[in-house]
Amino acid sequence: MRHARLFVFTVILLGFLVSPAWADVAPGDVITKDNAQKIDGLVPDFIMDAVKKGDLTMNIGKLDFDKKGFWPKEVLENWDSNIGKYKLDENNGIVDAATGEKVRGVKGLPFPEPDPKDPNMVAQLMWNTVFMEYFVRGDCHQLMRWFSVNRSGLEKKLLMENYCLPADKDRSRFDYIQLSVLKEPFNIAGTGTLVHYALYPMDGGMRFVWTPELRKIRRVSHRLSGTEEHFGLDNGPDDYWSGGPRSAMEQARYQFIEEKDALVPYVSSAPQKLVKKGDALVGGDLAGNKKLKVGFEDPEWKGAPWNLTNIIWVKTKVYVFNSDSTDPNYSYGTCQGWVEKGTCVPSYKIINDKNGKLWKGQYWCGAPFSTEDGSCRFVFKWGQVMVNMRRDHGSTYCGPFRDGCYMKTFSEGINKKNFTRAGFAKFSR
Repeated sequence: MRHARLFVFTVILLGFLVSPAWADVAPGDVITKDNAQKIDGLVPDFIMDAVKKGDLTMNIGKLDFDKKGFWPKEVLENWDSNIGKYKLDENNGIVDAATGEKVRGVKGLPFPEPDPKDPNMVAQLMWNTVFMEYFVRGDCHQLMRWFSVNRSGLEKKLLMENYCLPADKDRSRFDYIQLSVLKEPFNIAGTGTLVHYALYPMDGGMRFVWTPELRKIRRVSHRLSGTEEHFGLDNGPDDYWSGGPRSAMEQARYQFIEEKDALVPYVSSAPQKLVKKGDALVGGDLAGNKKLKVGFEDPEWKGAPWNLTNIIWVKTKVYVFNSDSTDPNYSYGTCQGWVEKGTCVPSYKIINDKNGKLWKGQYWCGAPFSTEDGSCRFVFKWGQVMVNMRRDHGSTYCGPFRDGCYMKTFSEGINKKNFTRAGFAKFSR
């Protein structure tokens, strides 16, 4: 009996001595398949598997700025007053917490401090993501580079011009607008969509599609075919965030799982530059910021050719949750999202099929931006990698961090005529 007790004590003692080295990281660490145990529990399984296979090497870093308060002026000015001001109804629509009435003209983030105890907390996170994309950065104009990559290397590269902006609530029944047109490759250049969205999910929207082959505009449902891959890439429209249906929020069902420590990717440890150019604040390659590098471009890179090679991975807190759709025709089964606490930036999405089998996994990089004087600053999601395990194929979205690309925020000179039906047709040509 004494020997048995001694054996148990020895096992426990060894466990205490070994554990810290097996499940934690420090800035400066380089994680490879040889020491993958150090990230156990800090990343989703698909990331761990990629590291163990040698598909991914992770450079551990730390942020050189304080994420708290790292928001544009309007968000900070409305932070305290928005806490508890809004809630979600049975359609996941934003309503006034006091009256239950639908709202328009929300300033800042609608849910600046989402409470995990609130059963609608995850949907609130998703609405914050919508506001970050269409409202928080003001009128935003982007030129973005995307890559489609297989094991042998680059298949094709795409260039997308994109506008995301709030609508004028006093002149339109819609609340936010997106205009997207492909510029490259040549065979699909000019293909584009114009969408006017209402903030309340059940109020519908308006979407137009232009293709060079037809040389005319067709009006289609504003509901995106959220899980259908497009342009030879691995993403569907619902994969540009970590939640469920983007354009059918009333069909999304969420389950909060936990708050936990995690490693998440970042473009850089220090904020990238936001530079005043003309009538906008400009970030990305056009402003002299870094370029994201992809594995297929680096002859020294031994990992999967679709992974980003010059990013860092930072230890932080995330919210983990599951999402499902009530639409029986939705292609995905249960998906899992990880969102960074404090920034609302998506970090991971794990996509399962209807049978619960892993189908795809993706990660986003947090991208901090700041003007030189700190008067405007925010963290956005740029630098995304989607891996399709069925195809053994990847898609890499470098956004504005490539080849003269840009992100223009708070842009005052955008031609609003482009967002009419006639203006869209002329712009796409």
